[in-house]
Amino acid sequence: MKDKNFKLKYFYIGLTAFLVVAACVVFFFLLFRLPGILSFAGKLLGVIQPVIIGFIIAYLVNPIANSINGGLIKLSKRFIKYKMELSRKVAKAISVFGALAVFILILILIFYMIVPEFIESITSLAKVLPGQLDAFIERIYEEFNKNKDLQNIIMSVYEYEKEWLQTDFTKYVNSLATYFASSVWSVVNFLKNFAVGFIFALYILYNKSLLMRQFRKLMFALINNNAVEHILNTGKKANRIFSGFIYGKLLDSFIIGVLCFIGVSVLKIPYTMLVAVTVGVTNVIPVFGPYIGAIPCAALILLTDPLKGLYFIIFIILLQALDGNFIGPKILGNSTGLSAFWVVFAIVLGGGMFGILGMLIGVPAFAVIYYLIRSFVNYRIAKKKLPLESDFYDSSVSEKIKKSENDLRVEIPLDEGQ
Repeated sequence: MKDKNFKLKYFYIGLTAFLVVAACVVFFFLLFRLPGILSFAGKLLGVIQPVIIGFIIAYLVNPIANSINGGLIKLSKRFIKYKMELSRKVAKAISVFGALAVFILILILIFYMIVPEFIESITSLAKVLPGQLDAFIERIYEEFNKNKDLQNIIMSVYEYEKEWLQTDFTKYVNSLATYFASSVWSVVNFLKNFAVGFIFALYILYNKSLLMRQFRKLMFALINNNAVEHILNTGKKANRIFSGFIYGKLLDSFIIGVLCFIGVSVLKIPYTMLVAVTVGVTNVIPVFGPYIGAIPCAALILLTDPLKGLYFIIFIILLQALDGNFIGPKILGNSTGLSAFWVVFAIVLGGGMFGILGMLIGVPAFAVIYYLIRSFVNYRIAKKKLPLESDFYDSSVSEKIKKSENDLRVEIPLDEGQ
């Protein structure tokens, strides 16, 4: 028996060693093949882009579909007390098509109300900007005649720019033209994928219950039951974090855009729609978004009218103070559960790794990771029967733990008869 256990023990040791070596071989193979793997992943993402767009559209309009479906079910229970199964099917179909119709209607309204004004602002800017630049250059020229040091600096800059125009500018123009052509093709390709993704969204919304049942069935077939429960609960938490943050941030940005439009209209600041749209759209990015949108707008307005540019800067500061202290907290609340430090960390990390998209989804994604780490830490701490409050773990935590362990020790008296 001992010999059998001895052999079994070394069998498991050998199997573990083999698996470790195999894992190392696979890891180094993937590491050396990383460029090819990344290229394949990029092609794969390009192929399934319509599906991804479909899931995003379905996720965004799902609350609208649920609201319509719930309202129709209540009405059918109240007024139609028979054929409830048929009523549910009809309500489901109406809710799906109604939600997508609302989504399309919102897009049409955005293009109808904003895009013409936006184009007009850009056209006006293109007409006025050369004259504004000439006036700015004239002011610089006046200072130029008065200041010899400024003359030397400007001449140095002029010589550098002249050399740049003669050497690098042609290459830059060619690369810009290539980039513009590829960008136009990317827009056309995106519109095609968006149309296909819209069809996918229709199928996803209509069959979401079936898809979720199939997903749960697959999970229970492959993974331990307890692990599946943890995964599903984590998925629900992640959905609450993402939905609360995304929908709240979209509503917050819409309100800020409207308030900005009203404010710049009252102050008679130029490029009203261009400024309002820029501030509203960039406000979707937490913390840094308002400044990303406001700084170029302020520079543009200062170039046109310095006094109104100053008014705009003061107005934006007041608007962001209102958003940061009242509007944002009322809408978003504490949907992510992150402190200000971790919010900034998530934005910087997400933006550094994935650009603008990373800045948009970095906060909710990091909030989910933070929730998982916190749940694991609390589980381990509770298993050790230690307090969950972070205040307990100050510089004297070791002494506190030793004291609590000593207090829990109970001396068992010896029986006097022994």
